[in-house]
Amino acid sequence: AVVSTQSTGAVANSGFVSGFICTEKVTDNREFLNFVPGVHISSAGDNLGQQYVSPESAIKKGADVVIVGRGIYRAENFAKAAQKYRDACRDAFTDNYAKGS
Repeated sequence: AVVSTQSTGAVANSGFVSGFICTEKVTDNREFLNFVPGVHISSAGDNLGQQYVSPESAIKKGADVVIVGRGIYRAENFAKAAQKYRDACRDAFTDNYAKGS
């Protein structure tokens, strides 16, 4: 099981804490969600210094929720970009859980 000092403190404050913004799973405790930011279809960085992870990589690292920013709001068509990310994340979740991860 994944345990950290952050998750230990969160358990004591579970009425207030719902999860963690993290680069990989912080806890296996199902009371809390692991939110992974910086998700982009192209996992290369950008000229602002942002380093991205692919939806597949975020899911493999234990993300319950992926956070996408520029990949959607800088797209020419927001709705189409959001659908692309939705599909990529759904496929990654399906593949990951089908493998028993």
